[in-house]
Amino acid sequence: MNPEDFIDDGMSPVDIEKQQLIDKNTELSGALTSTGFQDQDNPALTAILETDKILERIEHFLKGDQVKFNESGAYFTEPTKNVLVIVKKDIKSGLTYYIQEIKEAKKGTELSKDVLVKIKNKDSEDIDIMENDSRRIMDKLKSLKLQNMGYQYVSILDENKKPLNEYGVSELMRIMSMYVTKETFLSFYDEERINEILADLGNALNNFLYCNYEKMGMDTKFKESKYTLIALNLLHTVESCYRRAIGGAEQKYMKRKEIITQNQGMGGYGGVPMNMSPRKKVNPFKPKTW
Repeated sequence: MNPEDFIDDGMSPVDIEKQQLIDKNTELSGALTSTGFQDQDNPALTAILETDKILERIEHFLKGDQVKFNESGAYFTEPTKNVLVIVKKDIKSGLTYYIQEIKEAKKGTELSKDVLVKIKNKDSEDIDIMENDSRRIMDKLKSLKLQNMGYQYVSILDENKKPLNEYGVSELMRIMSMYVTKETFLSFYDEERINEILADLGNALNNFLYCNYEKMGMDTKFKESKYTLIALNLLHTVESCYRRAIGGAEQKYMKRKEIITQNQGMGGYGGVPMNMSPRKKVNPFKPKTW
């Protein structure tokens, strides 16, 4: 459809461009439908577009998880730190308690308090103790006879490395789940429209973070320092998703991929079977052709 077709209808250039994008989306969607991509909830389609993997990486980033490596490759773990603790064991129950001694400056004096950071059960399973639960459990330990096992360094959960609390992570993930979708990848956008979307999202995201950063868990200087980094990472991830849809590039790629897959399923390209020699002509009067 050409822009001249709209002149007689009194449409503005913006309306013309919008209608062209709508027509192009309709055309590409029809092409995908004809090649078997009409099911947006197809697990195979989700795997190709990797929307779940992208959202998973975003969630790990917002939680402050750290990346580690082993023989199998990279994996995510919660942020940790090593601390020196006093190890005490309850012989009767078999539970081992790891208690950290923390010194606090208060009104010119230095006070020390014991904080329970970890418990290990009979199966050697580690149980990290939240700060709010530590005091309550420590009060109960006073009535037990615990055997002192000496000092030891242990790895414990480091809450200070988590930029957001559970509320903050869930709210930002809810926003991102509306942008990192199969529909985004399989749409048709030009660069100007993508820039408009990113500008709108950037302004709204900044306003949301500014009004709620303390409620979302940014209650220390270190966590506040990640404010800009979080906003930029989310915007850059959304930008990458939309740029895969410039000119319907993702749809065109998947259409070509499906056609090649179908042809290979028939034994070769263009419907011609592979690895098949031409059939011999049999002449009943010539034994060599039998």
